[in-house]
Amino acid sequence: MSGAWILGLPDPASADVAAVGGKGAGLHRLVALGARVPAGFVVTTDAFRAALGDTGDVEAPLRDLPPDAPIDAVERAAAQARARLLRSTSTGPVLDAVRTAYDGLAGGIVRVAVRSSAVGEDAAGASFAGEHDTFLELRGRDAVADAVCRCWASLYTARAVSYREHAGAGPAGAMAVVVQEMVPARAAGVFMTLNPANGDRSTVVCEAVWGLGEPLVSGTVTPDRFVIDKISGEVVRREVASKERCLLRDPEHPGTHETDVPAERREQPCLDDAELAEILELARRVERDAGVPQDGEFAVADPGGPARVHLLQTRPETVWSTRAPRAATDGARSALSAVLATLTRGTSAARPIHEGTPDHGG
Repeated sequence: MSGAWILGLPDPASADVAAVGGKGAGLHRLVALGARVPAGFVVTTDAFRAALGDTGDVEAPLRDLPPDAPIDAVERAAAQARARLLRSTSTGPVLDAVRTAYDGLAGGIVRVAVRSSAVGEDAAGASFAGEHDTFLELRGRDAVADAVCRCWASLYTARAVSYREHAGAGPAGAMAVVVQEMVPARAAGVFMTLNPANGDRSTVVCEAVWGLGEPLVSGTVTPDRFVIDKISGEVVRREVASKERCLLRDPEHPGTHETDVPAERREQPCLDDAELAEILELARRVERDAGVPQDGEFAVADPGGPARVHLLQTRPETVWSTRAPRAATDGARSALSAVLATLTRGTSAARPIHEGTPDHGG
């Protein structure tokens, strides 16, 4: 039975959004395209249901809320729902299967991202990105199993509950969870296969920082920004920022640490032309496969050498894609960061990435 609880990203069954959620299905599509995607597996929605079992109604505290309940009442009810779910799922054969699957990733010693993958997430018509938890730079089978439970419980954060109510999405339903190896990133960033300032589909816009990507999302570091002509491949605009701080993985312990960028690198571009060309090729390929403009996130592995761009996630762009295509001039630096702040970063600290950031993340 546990075979249905865990699916590898290349498994054909991982194409089923109902089984692996939006993020899991999107990663399967990238693997099928031949993109460089960190190895990993999905804890399926069947696993969630099996772990929850016949343990009562975790949503009862939320249904008891009156219409237009104040936020503090929503937070209390959501906390009660999370506590019920964690009590029900913290032990049992499903988590044993998660531990075994983690042991199968490079002998169980790798650092991983544990990322929520809700069924309605990353759809073209709506975005739940950032509403559920992501945990990064984790190591150890018990830490990973615990993070899976906490991803499940994040169905019932106050912000996720409020978002579902606002979106008219109904009850929470089941959640899958993606577990992936972390990329030891020299640089990381985001791209969009149109210009988010004006909807121009003839360009790919890319932003990146040194190290892991969380400072870009949180706005603590101004990123480098590149505008690339989608047809010719020419980098038509380069804006290289002074990047004084970066976030790196802790070399000795799970987690990350913030540090100064060496003075000689602060005003150097964090992506070279070979890496930009690879990002452009990947952006074209995922947009062509999906048939609609895409948001994406990536990490460039350290050490250097040949371009080693890893795709961490792509999802449909939801602002301009429903409008008529247009070509226009480049827009302001802040536009891409503002739109992509809803992506779940796969490159930051070992904590829920939405805590202390605008979104994630992973």
